[in-house]
Amino acid sequence: MSAKLSHLVLACLLSLILVLPGYAADEKKASQWGTVTGQVRLYYFTQRNKSTGQEFDNIKESLALGGWLKYETPWIADHFGAGAALYGTGPITGEFNQPDQGGTGLLTSKNEGFAVLGEAYLKARYADTEARVWRQRIETPFINGNDSRMLPQTFEAYGLKSSAIDNLELSLFWVDKEKGRDTELFKSMSYMAGLKDYDRGVVMAGADWKPFDYLPTRFWNYYAPDLDNTFFTQFKYTFGDTRDVQYSVLFQGVDQRSVGDQLNGTYSGQEAGLMGTLKYSGFTFDLGGSIVNDDTGIRNSWGVYPFFNNMMAYNFARAGEKAILLGVGYDFSHIGWDGYRADIKAGFGDTPDTGPHASYDRSEYDLDLYYDFDGELKGMSLLSRFSYQDEDESMGGKDGYQVRLRLQYNFQLL
Repeated sequence: MSAKLSHLVLACLLSLILVLPGYAADEKKASQWGTVTGQVRLYYFTQRNKSTGQEFDNIKESLALGGWLKYETPWIADHFGAGAALYGTGPITGEFNQPDQGGTGLLTSKNEGFAVLGEAYLKARYADTEARVWRQRIETPFINGNDSRMLPQTFEAYGLKSSAIDNLELSLFWVDKEKGRDTELFKSMSYMAGLKDYDRGVVMAGADWKPFDYLPTRFWNYYAPDLDNTFFTQFKYTFGDTRDVQYSVLFQGVDQRSVGDQLNGTYSGQEAGLMGTLKYSGFTFDLGGSIVNDDTGIRNSWGVYPFFNNMMAYNFARAGEKAILLGVGYDFSHIGWDGYRADIKAGFGDTPDTGPHASYDRSEYDLDLYYDFDGELKGMSLLSRFSYQDEDESMGGKDGYQVRLRLQYNFQLL
């Protein structure tokens, strides 16, 4: 898409997502013509690190407005359908969007706006099995939208999922290309993994099984020819009384190793983690630990990292890293403040001080504040997030902090 055409499409999209919410219905309504949904985001993001001395002078900063507008057909003859979504984001004022301070994920790497047909797919279903082809959103452990900035990642993929077996959903996809959060270009999965001169996709297969209501399990495998194979598993056991004290234990594990021609090098990495959660009277308490083997860190190229230790800045998946996560959250509706929530998390990562994979130890402290509006403003939410990162400077680490402010409105027109 040319620059002029991209700017024109972006201007039209931003106009639509600002005007159309005013016509949204009070309640979601089914339509014989399909559904039209959308989202508007106003987002400020900055990450500031120390480069030398004590000043946080290495700056990434953006202030942007954007969102998406999606149309999806009804099921035709109960078996066929289609959908398309236009995505766009644009900078607000030059003061917060300097070209040399990009890289926030809200805009392009140079803090410029863009528009793109982020979704465009055909779908077909028979009984409890559905097939979907071309541009679409995908949400799985290692390939997902990573929707924590302005726009989600989307993919050019071909596959199906089935829930024909009770309590089991099976998925099988060939994922060919990915559109990152900060670009209108779809690039091969191998390119996104760092192989600039190759064109490879990923075979993705998964099973989400719920043998009991209190024991959901996940088994997912990602095979990237001549790159690597990643297997992820998760078990969550919940017990206790939802009206009083509730407990849960979460186990997660991943095995990742190079395959075929090993175009990105030879490696084999594993990570395992265990987290316990207690919920009582609006409070949520988390305590978890994870460990990565000493050979190599876990590579994550196509989405947000699925482990519970993934925080705003770090995911604690480096070679030999041992991490501890502490968290406490509160839902203020228990004292009559409906819509308010808060979370505090702290993560501590320890890595080898010597050897081929030596790296600095690091800690991160996050504070999240949420508010969901109600009444006439239902569908609107406000999120503020703050993170401080403390790295061992004697090993080359650089302290930093991050601020995110997001005002979001979800709407449905049809």
